[in-house]
Amino acid sequence: MLKYVVLFFALATGLTSCSVENPVELEVSKNDSDIQNYLKQRNLTYQKTTDGMYYSIVPAGSTVAPAVADLVTLHYKLTLLDGTFVDSTSKVANQSKSIVYGVSQSMFALPVSLMKVGDKGTFLLPSSLAFGGNTFGNVPAYSVIKADVEVVSIKNESAQISSMQTVYGFSNPEKTASGLVFQKTLENPTGAAVVIGQSIKINYLGRLGYGYIQTDVSNKVVYDSKFGSGTLTFTSGTGQLISGFEETVLKMRVGEKAKAILPYKIAYGTAGNSSIPGYSPLYFEIEVVSAQ
Repeated sequence: MLKYVVLFFALATGLTSCSVENPVELEVSKNDSDIQNYLKQRNLTYQKTTDGMYYSIVPAGSTVAPAVADLVTLHYKLTLLDGTFVDSTSKVANQSKSIVYGVSQSMFALPVSLMKVGDKGTFLLPSSLAFGGNTFGNVPAYSVIKADVEVVSIKNESAQISSMQTVYGFSNPEKTASGLVFQKTLENPTGAAVVIGQSIKINYLGRLGYGYIQTDVSNKVVYDSKFGSGTLTFTSGTGQLISGFEETVLKMRVGEKAKAILPYKIAYGTAGNSSIPGYSPLYFEIEVVSAQ
């Protein structure tokens, strides 16, 4: 009798384990089914990646594709499969989205990997490649996202720095061996020169080479490239700050102002930090308040 009891228990356990599925796997399966139904209803034929993304790209004929560390600038519109608007950039307001390819964690990374400059594409992203199990604004958890994407430009660091010089109004700047692009905007020949080992007080403003959408103190959405500003005090030449920033300050006198572009190697390198992606050249405006 015991033998049959054990057999029944084993069968019951097996049946139970087969009937319980991972909820995430269920959502992934449902996402794929929803995408296939969406395409079938519209008589569309898309390609599919191994990650489960479906896509269709209209090529512009360019051969310029992104490489790791390139800045890819794009326009996009995100909706749910039922057409519900989620988010977009604005060509009218000159608002675009930029990612550092191969570095930035973004749902656009996979679409961009398949595109070249000028290409336009539609991408159907399962939740695992979009917002996952998180609710985001009017996006329910485990939602498929439709992304219409256009690649506006792809720039390596040299092209980014050249563009930054134009955007930030550099005129015949000094370029040092480290790659620093430097120009004084207010000179003070009688001010004390900054030297290593001094306690330096400065005012500064730091910007990326591209804009991004953020909110201001009133929670209003604005488009800006600023990542930091304020007043700080440090000891010059001791490695307390990124090397390009210290190099800039050591070229100045008390009471002077300058602007500078730092290649990523003398900024935050390949790793970046919490607000600055790796491989990012940076722009600074600096005023030396005192040096003691």
